[in-house]
Amino acid sequence: MKMLLLFSVCLWVSSMVSSAEAYGQIMTGHPRDVSVHNSKVMRAAQFAVKDLNQANSQQPFSYQITNVTSAKVQVVAGINYIMEMQLRPVCKSRSPRKCHKRAQLKELRCSFVVTEIPWEHKRFVYRRSCKHKPQKHF
Repeated sequence: MKMLLLFSVCLWVSSMVSSAEAYGQIMTGHPRDVSVHNSKVMRAAQFAVKDLNQANSQQPFSYQITNVTSAKVQVVAGINYIMEMQLRPVCKSRSPRKCHKRAQLKELRCSFVVTEIPWEHKRFVYRRSCKHKPQKHF
């Protein structure tokens, strides 16, 4: 029984080290900057926006990624993708007036933390915070 537990722990640590090595990092639990163009970061960003749109499904518009402005990866009991991004609203209706009547369509600045546990095939939005992007006045 102890051998099985020890083997399980070794297997888990090995998978964590492999994930950390894929990002050129050591396993400290400290967030590390990664490219905003990294394919895993982009998948996590798309997952986060899909989750935001599902949470706001009653709105006449949805959001799309305009720009991922920063990204970090943190190896914990899984992998945290910590992202800052700008989102733009897109009207769901064929009649754009329906969107404009109900709300001023404004861009959002959002912070997301998406946690992925690859060996369990799980991914979820751990934290989400969005604010309207300030309008430029001339």
